[in-house]
Amino acid sequence: MPGPDHARLPPSSPSATTQRAPQLLLMLVFMVACGQMAQTIFVPALPQMATALKVEATQLQAVMACYLLAYGLFQFVYGPLSDRVGRKLPLLIGIGIFILGAFIATQAVSFYQLILASLIQGVGTASAGALCRSIPRDHYFGEPLVKFNSYVSMAVVFLPLVAPFIGSMTAAYLGWQAVYWVLMGFGMVAWCLLLCGFKESLPRSKREHRPIMASYRHVLRHKSFKGYLCSLIATFAGIAAFEAIAGVLYGQYLALSPLMVSCYFVAPIPGYLLGAFIAGRQKRPQRTVYQGVALLGAGALLLLIPGIFQLVVGWSLLIGSILFFSGAGMLFPTLTSAALEPFPRQAGIAGALLGGLQNFGAGLAALSMSLVPMGGQLSIGLLSALMVVLVIVSLHYARDQQAPHPDLMLQNS
Repeated sequence: MPGPDHARLPPSSPSATTQRAPQLLLMLVFMVACGQMAQTIFVPALPQMATALKVEATQLQAVMACYLLAYGLFQFVYGPLSDRVGRKLPLLIGIGIFILGAFIATQAVSFYQLILASLIQGVGTASAGALCRSIPRDHYFGEPLVKFNSYVSMAVVFLPLVAPFIGSMTAAYLGWQAVYWVLMGFGMVAWCLLLCGFKESLPRSKREHRPIMASYRHVLRHKSFKGYLCSLIATFAGIAAFEAIAGVLYGQYLALSPLMVSCYFVAPIPGYLLGAFIAGRQKRPQRTVYQGVALLGAGALLLLIPGIFQLVVGWSLLIGSILFFSGAGMLFPTLTSAALEPFPRQAGIAGALLGGLQNFGAGLAALSMSLVPMGGQLSIGLLSALMVVLVIVSLHYARDQQAPHPDLMLQNS
């Protein structure tokens, strides 16, 4: 793997010399925060929203579903667009659309208006979802890319934890509409920061000129990319499935108090943050991949074994989820970087595929948890174990492709 001195873009590239890493990270965190906060900030206000809009609280689950649907699908629009016109313009358009959606939500007087507002917000934040992966690739390569992506990955996971606390305080004192005023204000700050502080990271000389479908075919023909993509989808699906079922297991099966359910629910997040931090410090990506897969497997086994005996065991759920999330934290920045490295001109499309398909896979996993009979921990244990097997198979599939950094591949023993 090239050393740090050779990992950046050459000095002639504007993106390598005009945007400092801390400033770039700040820009990315703010733009990603719009999408991450929009997913969870309104959750504490759901009872107020249901009363005000005269609907059942369960119907408001459609707000999240519509948001995620638009968020996932429109990444496939912003990605190829950014490869052709640069990153800054699509980001400004996207965050602007998000601000509009948040404003419509503040004025919503019916359930369907709120659904429309959520769709518009998802259409807007999809720009950040796709380009938060592409922009680091414009600046970095190799070890610095993994390190930078580890910081972005930590921010992406941490922000949804903060948002519900902001939402609960806002809704308690100012009402549920104020939650969307907060989102709108945050979006305006992010838009101004991007307008004034973000320097275009994709110079004209490095932009893609071939037709969009030809660019998609070029990326999807790359064997390593497909292997890394499947590994990331499987890992993210395991996380989403656990989050979808954890509340039921802790609250109904173990009869924990709401406070304890919240504590157990967020307990795996520090594990993810630690895993991402370690990935950013590792000098050998191959070792990071091995360690990440080992942690995934250990976590899946701890979830599965009690389930085989139709049991729900609190400590195994807790430790198993922490281990699984820690492994995911190590794999996400490492494999995302490896997947993007071969595509300096198609980083937008590659980032859109990574973001959009991960969200789609997570949605399928969460849906499966709602449809499959519980059987104690068996359903989440089986799905987690299946996802680990898929990760291993996908990494071996990627192994045979010659890549810029073959030490990222799992090798035959």
